Amino acid sequence: MGWEDVKVAVEYDGEQHRTERGQYTWDVRRLEMLDRLAWIVIRVVAGDRPAEVVGRVRAALARRNCGQPRAR
Repeated sequence: MGWEDVKVAVEYDGEQHRTERGQYTWDVRRLEMLDRLAWIVIRVVAGDRPAEVVGRVRAALARRNCGQPRAR
């Protein structure tokens, strides 16, 4: 999920991100690319609480000095 207009994204890292080397390598390279493009990426894992994730997203949007854009 993401907000392209403000370059904020939310990603869920499932088990395959930890156990499959190819997936892990791809994720590292993709995150480097997004960093170069000035995206803020919120990474979410199974143990994260929904309210905590929402708080992290709101903080990222605040860093971009925006309201609450619609998800794409």
